[in-house]
Amino acid sequence: MTRNFVAMLTAVGFVGLTGCAAKVAVAPPVVVADVPPPPAVVVATTPPPPPAPRLTTVCDAEIRPDGHLHFPHEVEFEIGKAVLKSTDTTNKILQCLADFMNNNKMVTKFRLEGYTDSDGDAALNTKLSDDRAAAVISWMTGHGVEPARLWGKGFGPLKPIAKNDTPEHKAMNRRVEFHVDELNGTHINHDSLQAALNPPTVVATTTTTAVVTTPGVAVAVPTVAVTTPSVTVATPTVAVPTSVSVGVGVGGTTPPKKK
Repeated sequence: MTRNFVAMLTAVGFVGLTGCAAKVAVAPPVVVADVPPPPAVVVATTPPPPPAPRLTTVCDAEIRPDGHLHFPHEVEFEIGKAVLKSTDTTNKILQCLADFMNNNKMVTKFRLEGYTDSDGDAALNTKLSDDRAAAVISWMTGHGVEPARLWGKGFGPLKPIAKNDTPEHKAMNRRVEFHVDELNGTHINHDSLQAALNPPTVVATTTTTAVVTTPGVAVAVPTVAVTTPSVTVATPTVAVPTSVSVGVGVGGTTPPKKK
């Protein structure tokens, strides 16, 4: 009885548990992602800075490596005096000097040197050469050149460029020389002078920049629907007999009860 009863309960319970299956509904995840755009390329062109000022000559003058502004002819003076002659040659040179200074503001100091031949008293010649340099400076300042940019000195018969043996050679020694002393407030040297005469060419620069934008990603959180299984267990109803009659007999005859 016990074994049959347990088997019966197991069968009923299995039927009750499996009679209602659990249901779980899971929605598939949805992911929506933005497709990243291609990098934006920005091309920026920086215009070149203004060209560096160039030191330019005027008329038929040349600038020598030591800064000497040389003319093929000389400024002329009255004999023995610091008075400029009003000749075409002198007037042309003076105007060229004024134009040079007015066109080249980078020349912050310009030196004028006066010289004479060796005739006469050396001290008087030095004074005369100094006055002649001052006469040219006076003319230039009267024609628009700032006095602070000019200075002069006389050297008399010193530093001759020819022998004082002929009238032609003596005339060569009677001269006023013109020299660039400073460029933009700095005393010149060979390199700075050459850079001013031939400034480097500056070109525009082009810059290419790739701008990468980080894409925004939208992700849909999956919705999971879970149905809690409902389990119904049917309690079996078992009828247990209140009395059990067990009959044992041989050949169908019931043996007598023993007293």
